[in-house]
Amino acid sequence: MTTTDLTTKYNIIDEKPPFNAPLKGQYKQGFGYYTMRERLPVILTQVIDQLSKDKEQIVENFGGETAREELKAAIGEISKLKYELQTDKDFRPIRTAHGDETVWNSFIEGLGQDNSYFSACWLYAETYMYRRLNNIFENTKTLNKLDYFQQQKHKALTNSYDAMVAVLRSIEAFNGEPKTTEEIGLFFRKLLKLNLWGNRCDLSISAGQDVKQDGDPFSLLDSLESCIVADHTLDIWKCIAADPAASGIVEIINDNSGYELFTDLCLADFIVHHKLAPKVCFNVKAIPWYISDVTPKDMQWTLDTLAAHETQPLLAQFGTRLKTHFASGMLEMRPVDNFWTSPYEFYRMRDIAPALYDKLSEAKLLVFKGDLNYRKLLGDFNFPYSTPFLDALRGFLPTNLCTLRTVKADLICGLPEGMADELTRKDASWMVTGEYGVIQFAGK
Repeated sequence: MTTTDLTTKYNIIDEKPPFNAPLKGQYKQGFGYYTMRERLPVILTQVIDQLSKDKEQIVENFGGETAREELKAAIGEISKLKYELQTDKDFRPIRTAHGDETVWNSFIEGLGQDNSYFSACWLYAETYMYRRLNNIFENTKTLNKLDYFQQQKHKALTNSYDAMVAVLRSIEAFNGEPKTTEEIGLFFRKLLKLNLWGNRCDLSISAGQDVKQDGDPFSLLDSLESCIVADHTLDIWKCIAADPAASGIVEIINDNSGYELFTDLCLADFIVHHKLAPKVCFNVKAIPWYISDVTPKDMQWTLDTLAAHETQPLLAQFGTRLKTHFASGMLEMRPVDNFWTSPYEFYRMRDIAPALYDKLSEAKLLVFKGDLNYRKLLGDFNFPYSTPFLDALRGFLPTNLCTLRTVKADLICGLPEGMADELTRKDASWMVTGEYGVIQFAGK
């Protein structure tokens, strides 16, 4: 189908997304359109290619000839899903025993007219595609535990060993000597920035292409300082350093596995080592999600892989130490919650998932990682870019929270007046390259 046909048939508007309205795929000059038109069909094609390539291994691991038949049918279903996406079909209900069927189907029903890939809010449309993709496998007898993104996620860790060793060297050197509170605070803020840039390694942005972190990430921090367009690391430090003896748990709402998860684990290890909180909890996804997001299986595989590393003692020691922390309860992986893979914005959490909201309210600090969590904090609503972060949260403030996000979608808030225009003059695509980052804080 030509672009002209697409424009007339699916009501594509050749404009930038307007302010004070949801981002949608129908605005041709927005990243949502590019995502729906180019990136997501490529991602689905890659899933099909990977499944076809790994067919014999999958058949062997997941149940013989039944798995072969089901895999063939699943590939056909993914092709259908891709066609629905490319031709802007209405969202269909999902059928699942996963526990989130009612939430999803009542959500789809509530969309009214704007219930197709290009007419719905971009956040809803992209999230729906990933949910439908997993739904294909949930309804099989043999393949319901298959993670069709697993290989890419594993490579994202194993490609980055050298950088990880360099990071651990810096942390070990720091922890080796007694330090003042001020020194701990400065290093904690550096770790937040290291963690921020770990979010660049995002497979859903590279459409599943291999990504690797190399060099010594700590040595790059100074050169990246000017790329942090909102830096609230001092506020975050003040929040976490206030009364560390209090019950204050830190909750990390994870994003990508691989190198980024490694930086999350470094941050958590530092927090418990310096007694900045008695405990750090991780909130991961229940199902394979946005290619590289962490699932419980990814977390376990990461810990096992690090602890068993044969050639890098620093990685093995770190993995073993983490396992000890998990065993003692200083680190904890929360039971998975379907809210994280729902279409809902976070300001609706209190109504949709009150138990999760109450649990998060008990924490001293919530750390939201990555672009998708940022989009959910803002609800893919195109606020004017100087809108204060607190205002853009629309009342979502269960406790103190911060967000570490490299900018990979055309929405942002909390920038000084005029900064976005200045950045656009330098580079019209600055909002989607991952070159810039924000570390933003909202206090309770």
